[in-house]
Amino acid sequence: MSSFESLIRASAANVIAEFSALKGIKKGDVDTRREQIAGMVGLNAVQLVCGVGFNAAVNHVLNLARFLGFASTEALVAERNYAFIHDRYRELTINNILEIYAVLGHPESQRPEWADLIISRLNNVEAQLEETINPVLIGSYKLEVRAIYENRLAAPALLDVRLDRQYAVLRDITGESMLLLETGAMTPQAFLERPGLTAEEKSRAVFQRLIPKAVAESYLAAHPAENSDGKLRAAVTELS
Repeated sequence: MSSFESLIRASAANVIAEFSALKGIKKGDVDTRREQIAGMVGLNAVQLVCGVGFNAAVNHVLNLARFLGFASTEALVAERNYAFIHDRYRELTINNILEIYAVLGHPESQRPEWADLIISRLNNVEAQLEETINPVLIGSYKLEVRAIYENRLAAPALLDVRLDRQYAVLRDITGESMLLLETGAMTPQAFLERPGLTAEEKSRAVFQRLIPKAVAESYLAAHPAENSDGKLRAAVTELS
């Protein structure tokens, strides 16, 4: 396959042809067998599992899961999910992660369960952010969060988690609250009315002209308490 991108986007016919051509695969230990198969297509085992597992075209290819050492397609999916959730840019590069989101965001691939999977992954990555200040890790994390919104994967279940007030610091790191408006994941009116978003985030959105002045003024008129510190009104005034 030569690349993760080519595997995750390959047609069922191409995947079958690629794996059918492999010779000399060891039998016995499934992990060793999987690593050998991965090496023969230029990947590591985690890339192999996620590349095949997230490729909707090959989900129902008969015997593919068994060829890769899994008892069933369900077992392959379970391993795929575990690898995706727990990898912190080690076996899967940030480019691999971005490619996965691009594939999941395709209209034909959209599924409600992706929200839970993405939430679990972000929680795992964020746990490492709390353990160490690593510019490379932070940079990859920011790219990942942006990809989620740009690929229209911000389902209501995901927003309910990400827009809680306890995530304000992380949203500030990634610019996530602005992404809501930039990508159309939330309307300006819904953004202003979201209780988990801080006054600073709402003011910043107005300053950046992501919220029309008329919408902000209407919101202030209906929610005067929101302007207790004057920040939102100052942002609206700045637009004059």
